[in-house]
Amino acid sequence: MEPLPGIVALAAVFDRARGARLDAAERFVSSLPRLFPDALVGCDLAWQPRAAVFVVVMRFSERRFGAEGRRRLDFWLARAGVRSTALAEVSAAQRASFFSNLEACQARVMGVAPDRLALDAADLFTAAGAPPARAARAGAGPVLAMDVGGPGWEGVRYVAEEASLFIPGLLAPAAGDELVLALRVPGLERPFETRAMVAWVRTADDGGGAQPGFALTLRDAAPELLGALAARQPPAVSLSAAALRAFPRYVVKAPVVVTPWAEGGEGAPRAEPPAAALEGEEQGAAGPSLAEYGGDEELTGDYLENLSQGGAFVRTAHPRAVGERVRLGLRLPGGESFSAPALVATVTDKGMGVSFDLDEAGQQRLAAAITHLSARARRALVVDDDAVVRRMLQESLQQRGFEVLTADDGSSGLSLLADELLALDLLVTDVRMRKMDGEAFIRTIRRAGGEADLAIVAMTGGLEGDLEQRLQKEGADAVLDKALGPELIAQAADAVLERKRTAQA
Repeated sequence: MEPLPGIVALAAVFDRARGARLDAAERFVSSLPRLFPDALVGCDLAWQPRAAVFVVVMRFSERRFGAEGRRRLDFWLARAGVRSTALAEVSAAQRASFFSNLEACQARVMGVAPDRLALDAADLFTAAGAPPARAARAGAGPVLAMDVGGPGWEGVRYVAEEASLFIPGLLAPAAGDELVLALRVPGLERPFETRAMVAWVRTADDGGGAQPGFALTLRDAAPELLGALAARQPPAVSLSAAALRAFPRYVVKAPVVVTPWAEGGEGAPRAEPPAAALEGEEQGAAGPSLAEYGGDEELTGDYLENLSQGGAFVRTAHPRAVGERVRLGLRLPGGESFSAPALVATVTDKGMGVSFDLDEAGQQRLAAAITHLSARARRALVVDDDAVVRRMLQESLQQRGFEVLTADDGSSGLSLLADELLALDLLVTDVRMRKMDGEAFIRTIRRAGGEADLAIVAMTGGLEGDLEQRLQKEGADAVLDKALGPELIAQAADAVLERKRTAQA
C-alpha cells in the first residue's frame, strides 16, 4: 500500500501484549480521538495471538498533525513503552510485507473512523484477552500515572504555591493539553486521580542550560494528595531555577553486556520495520538475550544500576579503565533493547560510571526509554496453583496500583522471573504447590543472588512447626496466613515492599 497524499501514516507495535501491556494499548487507542480531535483521520487495528502482538496503524491529516502532533504522539507512546514508525520512511517492500502480515492477523478492524474507534476496538481487545467486564473507555482522555517517591519520581518537583509539578524529560505532551494524573502514594490503598493541564514545556533547544521537561497545573487535587506531595519533596524551588539542570537518574537494575566500542558504530540501532514484529522476530541484535536461571553466574554478572539521559552506572566486578570507550548492550524493563556507545568516567569498587556518546537518533531513543521508565508502575508476580486465589490476589494488588503477572507453580514462576529479570518489585507466593513448592522457589531465587531487591512474601494455610522460620531463612521478607484473605494479604505485601524500599534508601 503506497502512502496517501496529505496523510501521515504511523505504525505502533505493542509486543508481549498481555495483561497490563494490553491494557496500556487499549488506553492509548481509546485516547487518540481526544489527543488529536482535528488531526486523526482513522486507524487500523490488528491482533496476532501467535506472537502476542497488537498493532495500531494511525492516519493523520498532514496539515493538522505537524511537528507538535508528532511530539505529543511520541510522548504518549513512550509512556506505554512503544515507539512509532513512519510507513512512508520504510521501503516499498517492507511496507508491502507489513500490510500483508497485518491482513493475515486472525483478528483485525480496518479503516475505523475516530468517532467509532473506542467502541469498534473494544471487541478486538476482548478477543486479545482484555477482561470482558472492564469499564468502557469511549471518549476517555489520556492518563499520566506515576508512583510518588518510587523509581520514576527522580527529578520531579512540586511547588505548593502554584499547585504544580515539574516532570523532567526530553519528551513531553503539548502545552495546553489536559489529562488525568493518577498518583500512587505509598501507604495509601488506591491511587489518587486529579485533573491536570500542561502549563508549559521546556525543550533541550530552549537554551539557558535549564533542565528540559514540562509543568503540570493540578486541578481540584485532594488535600491528602497535596500533603503527600509536599512531604516527599526536597525544599521547594522555582521551576526555572538553575538547580534543575542535572538529568535525573532512574533505578533500572537491568542486565547489561559491556563490549569494546567499535569505531564507526551508530549511536543507537535503527528502529526495525514493524513487519518484523508481526512475524514474531526478535528486534534488534545489539541487546543481550534474556537471562535464564541456569546458574549463579547469570544472575550475579554485570547489570545496570541506574540510568539517565547522560549516562549510567554499571555494577561489575571487572570495570574498564577511566577514559576507555565501551558499548553497552542492555534490555530495559518492558523488553526494550538498547545499545549505546559510552566513555568510562569513574571507577569504584562496585563498578563504573559511564557517560553516553549518542547521535541524535540515539538521544531520542534513550529519551523514549527513560519516559517509559518514569511511567513504570510497581510490578508484582503472584504464584499460586489455585486459579481463584491467583485472580483475587491479582485484582487486590491491581487496585493498589500494581501491574500483576501470575504463575501457577514455582517452576512457571522461575520462567517468568527470567523473562522479567530485575524488573519486578514484589513476589507473593503460595508455599504448597505442585512441581516446585514455595520454599524451594524462594531458595532458588535467593541463592541465585540477582534478585536481592525483590520483596518476597510467602503465604500458607498453616504455620505448623518451624515453617515460618525456614521460609525466612530461605529469604522470605514476610510470611502471611492465607486466612487473611486477598485484600489484607495485598495490603500487607504492599507494606512489606515499602519497608524494604525504605531500608534500602
